[in-house]
Amino acid sequence: MDIDPRWWETASFEGQPVSSLLAERDISAVLRFLRTRGFSRARLAAMTGLSETRVRQIGQGRQRVTSYEVLERVADGLAIPRPHLGLGAQPGGIRTANDLADPELPDSWTDLLSVLSARSNVVGCADLRGPVRGQLQLIGAARAVARGPHRSRLMAIEAHWIEFFSWIEANGRRPARSDPLLDRAHSLAAEAGNQHLAAYVLMRQSQQALDNGDAVRAAGLAERARETRRLPPRALALCHVREAEAYALADDAAASRESIGNALRLLSRPLDAADRLGGHCTVDYARASEARCRQMLGESLSATRVYEEVLAVWPQDGRLDEGMWRADLAQAYLDEGEAELAGTEVLTAMRIADATSSMRALRVVGQMLPRLRRHRELTVLPELTDSYRAALAACDD
Repeated sequence: MDIDPRWWETASFEGQPVSSLLAERDISAVLRFLRTRGFSRARLAAMTGLSETRVRQIGQGRQRVTSYEVLERVADGLAIPRPHLGLGAQPGGIRTANDLADPELPDSWTDLLSVLSARSNVVGCADLRGPVRGQLQLIGAARAVARGPHRSRLMAIEAHWIEFFSWIEANGRRPARSDPLLDRAHSLAAEAGNQHLAAYVLMRQSQQALDNGDAVRAAGLAERARETRRLPPRALALCHVREAEAYALADDAAASRESIGNALRLLSRPLDAADRLGGHCTVDYARASEARCRQMLGESLSATRVYEEVLAVWPQDGRLDEGMWRADLAQAYLDEGEAELAGTEVLTAMRIADATSSMRALRVVGQMLPRLRRHRELTVLPELTDSYRAALAACDD
């Protein structure tokens, strides 16, 4: 379900026109109104960039929204015309250079990005484009008037937000949109002097190259990232993971195994909790990548065993990645001639892709469906077709 812009003009709630509630900036009533229209707190949190706890508190009237920044998030995320909330057309409602130079803003943007990133791993990237674009407008406006170290810090924060936006696009219908975003993120990170973030963006560009089947470019980008001095262990492990996948795609088994072994050794050591860039790179993440490498190298039987072990303990806060790994496991089953197991796993992958609006997983599934249809004895075939169509519709951006 999407927001109907006509609601803000014509709908009523609790005996009042919704337009009047907007004029009074009664965000509590607006959130309660949307709850009656089927929007969960989790979805409202993702759409506005607020935490789910804060959405609940505002909806219950325990917290009133007065901040221009939060009003901006609400307006952009819920498709409310800014004038309806008394906001100007310029980004953020922040009107002076002094406001934009607020030293607390960078920390707020860093914390918010952590919230949105964690949320995307659980429920996907749907409905995040609006809030992220809105925040990027604000960050860009702040950077434009900042000077000295404050400007460099805002530049790095903008680079990180743009990298996150590229991830949203990579999981959408048009993954090519992520390429210019990653180029921009790398340029900003380098100009800001944040070499670790610049290396992380190179790693992400390597991941995009792998999605496009370009092993040479993927390996080169991952190597450039890995050579960055004093890269935090998790981020360095991610570089090794991307190299391993690139070597497997190029059918270099020895180099692939060496790279995955390097990643696993790094991740087996005590890790710094402040290593945020590669926070999602765990031992199980690297082992799932190892299974993918084995699968690309034609070792589908050993790949299925590793996938099964890893997915048996996969965390609930990593659903976006789980959809991809399960789609890969289905391919490995199919390569082993286990069509029934492949069909069941594809169905699970599609349900996760539907729940997280992940076109990355659905693209893998779409490549398998013609092979599965050859097995007319599969009882899940009709359900697979219907689920695939439903998932595609849910991922429409």
